[in-house]
Amino acid sequence: MDKEQRNIVVFNASKRELFTSSSGYKSLQKKLRAQWKIQSIKEELTLEKLQGVKLWITAGPREKFTAAELEVLKQYLDSGGALLVMLGEGGELKYDTNINFLLEEFGIMVNNDAVIRNVYYKYFHPKEALVSNGVLNREISRAAGKVVTGVIDEENTGNNSQALTFVYPYGATLNVMKPAVAILSTGSVCFPLNRPVLAFHHSKNAGKLAVLGSCHMFSDQYLDKEENSRIMDVVFQWLTTDSIHLNQIDAEDPEITDYMMLPDTGSLSERLRVCLQEGDENPRDFTSLFDMSLLKLHTNTLPSVLDAYKQLNVKHEALQLITPQFETPLPPLQPAVSLQKVQPNALTICKKCISTLLKYTYRPLY
Repeated sequence: MDKEQRNIVVFNASKRELFTSSSGYKSLQKKLRAQWKIQSIKEELTLEKLQGVKLWITAGPREKFTAAELEVLKQYLDSGGALLVMLGEGGELKYDTNINFLLEEFGIMVNNDAVIRNVYYKYFHPKEALVSNGVLNREISRAAGKVVTGVIDEENTGNNSQALTFVYPYGATLNVMKPAVAILSTGSVCFPLNRPVLAFHHSKNAGKLAVLGSCHMFSDQYLDKEENSRIMDVVFQWLTTDSIHLNQIDAEDPEITDYMMLPDTGSLSERLRVCLQEGDENPRDFTSLFDMSLLKLHTNTLPSVLDAYKQLNVKHEALQLITPQFETPLPPLQPAVSLQKVQPNALTICKKCISTLLKYTYRPLY
């Protein structure tokens, strides 16, 4: 394939990708359309369909590639093509794909995990990880238009990792081994700490491979958040041109930490186990150490209970339910005023007062 004829960017859509050029990546397509022809492949991959293609992109494939298709992608890369592979949280296990089979040949693998931010800032969901110190190679900051401070000479250099701030939503981490180079990491605030999320590989035959652990990062929802668009420009500039040369000092010794697996404390708390210290006094049969007499059910006292009926002259019969009767005692009521003890004149006055009161109290409404 002649390099000068490669002016096409292809979005793969044959594996039920989560994002395509017409679904979720419209903003990205508009930016690429100014320089490249945008196409979409919905059939099986072949070398003929990759003729004239400068960059092949897959964003969240949810089906497995065949062995022939993976071989086609490898040959395309060896012939000088460029690949951009993006996945998401859960890796291959969640997306039900096998793209790692191709990536592992170049020293990159997408893990079956998720990146979360353990401190809230700006974004509500913990998996919308905001990374402010995740740049591993200073050339990325320079290509993005950021001023890299702390550079004195080739022997005493400092990488300004806080030059770029980006949102890494619903993504996974990567395992990167040489000759691949880690470019971005999760930083010191997100879990897992300081693990790669973007990696580059430049083959000897001028082929280029970029792997990003989050296909949501360049989607329409997050492309304009923070400085994601600048990182997108750098990634596509590195894949399609030769103007970006990575810093070799940062590439040889990136600031990443070992991948540490954390136990699932939630499930372990429901499966408690007894820890027995090693020693000579411990018997071979550990079941002899349990005292089962503390908690057990038995009928040893049942004969003595039956004999108690005879001794107490109580009829042995099934117990019956006695309906309870609730009685509420009321005190005896006495009239507050006895009219019999009132004088006749006073009784007449009281009747007049009552009739007057009823007259004004129960007046007709008309």
